[in-house]
Amino acid sequence: MRRATIRWQLALTSLALCGCAGRAPAAQTQTPPAAAPESSAQVDDAKPVTAAPPQPSPPPGAVAQENVTSTPAALVVKDAFSAPESVLYDIEADVYLVSNVNGTPFAVDDNGFISRVSPDGQVLALKWIDGADPKVQLNAPKGMAISAGVLFVADLDRIRKFDSQTGALLGEIPVPGATFVNDVTAGPDGTIYFTDTGIRQSSQGFDRTGTDAVYKIQRNHPVAIVRGKHLNAPNGVMADAAGVWVVSLSGKELYDVKKGSKARVQQLPGGMLDGIVRTSAGQLFVSSWELNQVFSGEPGGTFTTAFELKTPADIGYDVKRHRLLVPLMQENSLQFLPL
Repeated sequence: MRRATIRWQLALTSLALCGCAGRAPAAQTQTPPAAAPESSAQVDDAKPVTAAPPQPSPPPGAVAQENVTSTPAALVVKDAFSAPESVLYDIEADVYLVSNVNGTPFAVDDNGFISRVSPDGQVLALKWIDGADPKVQLNAPKGMAISAGVLFVADLDRIRKFDSQTGALLGEIPVPGATFVNDVTAGPDGTIYFTDTGIRQSSQGFDRTGTDAVYKIQRNHPVAIVRGKHLNAPNGVMADAAGVWVVSLSGKELYDVKKGSKARVQQLPGGMLDGIVRTSAGQLFVSSWELNQVFSGEPGGTFTTAFELKTPADIGYDVKRHRLLVPLMQENSLQFLPL
């Protein structure tokens, strides 16, 4: 546990020091299709790869893994993304929304932005919602969810709300005492759930704050379902009919908090877990910064390596195309992977 904690802190340190930026992927690039007028995006066909058995790897940013590529027919999208942390499929508009931290994950710098990307990889609007806009405050946007036409965005100590179709600001929900509001999901009934990972930057690196919690929004107010350091820095969250599933940043845990306690806990193959999605076929996919992999499996069952990808952050899922959406945070790019 001590070694895993050190790796976790080193990885977060590397994010802060490098501004969440990284080297470009080593995949070979073919001639890209014409880009949209607002963008110079590139869309690549990536090489096939055979997933290697899970092996410990250096924390993100420490050592480049030049042999890591992706699967057949994957789309690689490159543009002026800046630390893309999360990708969300908007089924109504049939577009992908990408949150860009644009700096360190903790900075109150009002320069974060959200991009709109088409399913064929064209960047429709790089800064569709932009913290540089005088009407918008957006510091380090991370997880996102849509419910009843409202886009909910995690931003440090609050949830920001925007019109999901126009991007217009609709307000915010402060979360008193929170230190790192991180991921957001919409349950089957439209209820919004989100996590506070409970970390902060310090002169010694990064500290646990003890504010670890999973919340839901009721009547435009945050209500804690469960709190405590025993949650091991809750990061990704996904709500379905079976539970409110959480993966931990500190540790290797997947667990359910639907009934107000940490239940159905299991260990996954690697740690520093970030995104979690369930597909229409019923599979869970979970991203791991520790192993630079995405796992697949079912709660209570075995999870195995599905993809090897450098610095996979908060993943999304396109239900229409049965496609995994992966932001490569330190690579400043996206991959769309057929399942």
